[in-house]
Formats: sequence, structure tokens, C-alpha cells
Amino acid sequence: MLFTSSGAGAPRISGVVDWVETSWGPPDLDVAHCSTGLALLHGVSAGMAFADAFRAAGGELTEDKGDHLYWRLLDALAFAPAAGKVTGPWREVGRTDLADDLVARRLEDYIACLIDTL
Repeated sequence: MLFTSSGAGAPRISGVVDWVETSWGPPDLDVAHCSTGLALLHGVSAGMAFADAFRAAGGELTEDKGDHLYWRLLDALAFAPAAGKVTGPWREVGRTDLADDLVARRLEDYIACLIDTL
């Protein structure tokens, strides 16, 4: 995530850089990956809010809620075998609060929240 600040206000998202791999696909996949990352880093509400923030900033996603949910679940479930695999690098850059069990619990809660939208 790239942030900008006008000084007096809270920082705003100014860009997203999140390339796990080079591929060509729908923006929903990239938004899903960012949403999962935010859920793991900051909790379910941050992950759930990202797609709406993306749209509010002018981004376009599929109007088909089922397709959008598919991409979000697909990305989140990719972390399921070992959600803790991402915590090491995050702790190395200062997020020492991100214990493996916390991130695993956040992932489970995020997936449950996605399923509840069905």
C-alpha cells in the first residue's frame, strides 16, 4: 500500500503495489489479494472494507457478487495451509504483534465473514 498525507488529515491510500506473481486477470483478483493482506495485518473489518474503498476511488470490479466472492475466497484459502508463512517477514519489518496464531485466527475470521455474505 502506498500512502499520502496532506499533513493535517489522516493518511490516504494513494496506490497499491502487490505483485505476488506476474499475471493477467481481473482487477477483482488483485483487490482480493490486498483485502486478504489487510485482514491478516489489521483484522477482518480492514479486509472487508478494501473493495468498497477501491470502488470509491474510481476502481472497477465485477458487478457479479458471486464472481467477486469467488476471487476473495480463492485468495484467502491460498493462505489456509499455513497463514503463519507471512508473519516472519512482517515481524522483521516491525510488526512484532503479528504472532502466527493471531494471523491464523484473523484468516479464519475473514473467511467466515466472506462465507456469511452468501
